[in-house]
Amino acid sequence: MSQDSRGLNYSGCDQQGVALFEEAFAWILDYQPNAMPKIDAILERYPDFVMAWVFKGYSIASEGRHSAFSGILPILGELKRLSRVANERELLHITALSHYQKGQVKEAVDVWSDILNQWPLDLVAFRQSTGNLFWFGEGQRLVDIAAKISPAWTEQTSGYGYFAGAFGFALEEVGQYDLAEKYARKAVDLNPYDLWAIHAMAHVFEMNARTDEGIEWITSRAEQLHQHNAFVGHVWWHLALFELELGRVENVLSLFDENIYPEASNFYLSVQNGASLLKRLEFIGVDVGDRWERLYEGVKEDIGDYVYLFTELHSAMILARNEKHDAIKQLNDSLKSERPLRYSYEGNLAIQLIAGIESYEKGEFKPAVTSIKPIRYRLSALGGSHAQQDIIGQYLIHSEHLLKHHSAVAGLMKERVSKRTRWDLSTARFLDKNQEIDRMLTSDNKEEAFKALLRKVI
Repeated sequence: MSQDSRGLNYSGCDQQGVALFEEAFAWILDYQPNAMPKIDAILERYPDFVMAWVFKGYSIASEGRHSAFSGILPILGELKRLSRVANERELLHITALSHYQKGQVKEAVDVWSDILNQWPLDLVAFRQSTGNLFWFGEGQRLVDIAAKISPAWTEQTSGYGYFAGAFGFALEEVGQYDLAEKYARKAVDLNPYDLWAIHAMAHVFEMNARTDEGIEWITSRAEQLHQHNAFVGHVWWHLALFELELGRVENVLSLFDENIYPEASNFYLSVQNGASLLKRLEFIGVDVGDRWERLYEGVKEDIGDYVYLFTELHSAMILARNEKHDAIKQLNDSLKSERPLRYSYEGNLAIQLIAGIESYEKGEFKPAVTSIKPIRYRLSALGGSHAQQDIIGQYLIHSEHLLKHHSAVAGLMKERVSKRTRWDLSTARFLDKNQEIDRMLTSDNKEEAFKALLRKVI
């Protein structure tokens, strides 16, 4: 039985096979394109390589659509054949993959957690666990898992940067920004191509309103970003948010067309990036042309098929903007169906938010407020980062504004400022923003004052 660089045992291969697997896995962790052929090449050479089969299954599942799960069945067939030679850790991975194929992703997360209890250096289990916990809105658990295995990891441990980058992002999502920055920067220092760590720093800059630093962080890496796979569109999305905060609308539109959503795509993250960015532009009065139609072409065949509910909220934005109300009904029906993936309250939350989004796009702002306002602090249950969830808050702010509920608008804006400005470290800036919002309430032209605030606060 062969071992990897962290001392974990592998079945069905020799030491050279393990080295090829680690190389392919690092390629995937760096979000480099065309990773599947590398796994297939390993399996052609080592047809009994248990973890290569497992990871091929995990890669198929990562498409983020229920319809992709059927592609895991043949792999489970191969793994059933190999289960007699698999070790204990590998058998647990096979169990997790079996849960995944059935849509029981939360059960798979529990198995990965069990693996990490015994083998804290299992980077495959860690990656699968952290990626899915994020989309299920379990940020604290994300941190807890990383923290519990952290004593096993040192800077001398092979792959430490991948652990540090993921830990950094988890810390950012629970508001531990200073510690998050420490881990994320360390990961990038160790590996400048660690896109997850680069992305973690973008979140730190966003949530601390460090706009200029965020732009520099991403643009200084522009050349290398073009080497990564589709996930890189999300990093460009972060750059677009920073540019939008400075009012550089033409730059934002160029980023959308060239890097974020250049063509119709059903990739779940591209759908989220595209829809939320177009809506942000519309909220400040930008005419986005026919770009919503491009997004509809991407999602029209996948309504109700997305694994992560946060994607379905963005599908609803696209459908509502294209006036596809029958399709929204189809989406809601799918959310009401019994699926082992989610708890019933999560589907109900999504349906309520979709109702708010659809009401807003129909010009019915009072029901939009009624739908969104009571659950605006429960968004994390549907996944996504704080930066991503912010789009729902913007729907609420604009609904209240169009109802001329000025004090409600001011209050919601102040809540947003408190999330994105380090009042503990930047007290003066925090107070200045609050005073700007208060001046809107006393302005003779509240409409113009609100529009001016959009550039500075929203």
